[in-house]
Amino acid sequence: MQVSGPSQTVSALRSLLAARFPERTRRPCGGVSAAVRSVDDALGGGLPAGCLTELVSAVPSGGGQTVIAGLLSATQEARQRIALVDGSDGFAPEAVPADVLRHLVWVRCRAPEEALAAADILVRDGNYAAVVLDLRGCAERVLRRTPASSWYRLQRAAEGGTVAVLVQTPSALVPAVPWRLVLDTPLSLSDAGAPRRAVAARLAVRAERSHAQAEERLAG
Repeated sequence: MQVSGPSQTVSALRSLLAARFPERTRRPCGGVSAAVRSVDDALGGGLPAGCLTELVSAVPSGGGQTVIAGLLSATQEARQRIALVDGSDGFAPEAVPADVLRHLVWVRCRAPEEALAAADILVRDGNYAAVVLDLRGCAERVLRRTPASSWYRLQRAAEGGTVAVLVQTPSALVPAVPWRLVLDTPLSLSDAGAPRRAVAARLAVRAERSHAQAEERLAG
């Protein structure tokens, strides 16, 4: 299921969620596996629920799409819902098997502010195991003008809830994020035709803990 259109995305998303999920419930949840060993290991088992995790694609072809594909597969296997807020309408659904798209809500945006507003709605909705906010294709100069209040609002929406929020960015942008993962090693040409699981197993990620409470938060 996808929601598109730059001027009507947010209002259409509110209507769609109200119709599809009339009851909002939040139950305890530990986190979501990314089905990428280096990511899951860096975070102590998977993306933590109730907070934001930033994934920085510091180099082209660093593996950001591999992480999204892993999340799609992992949430499908766990019978969980996932939402992808596509900040620059850059997601290529044909690059992943069609059967791992059935549980995905794909929100296509044209501007960072629209994408942040859509992500806020989806996180507060509480019916998703994971929400991915992908801002990699957005102009960095525009992203850097994002008010800190917008990030804090999204953090407050996630705090204490059931949703694991992954923010994909071209550089470190999210303030006071508990964990920041950095993809700074490009995939090789041989990885282009390799099975996704094999590429995921070789993916290198560098973890940065931005404040001392991160370990306690992950420990629960």
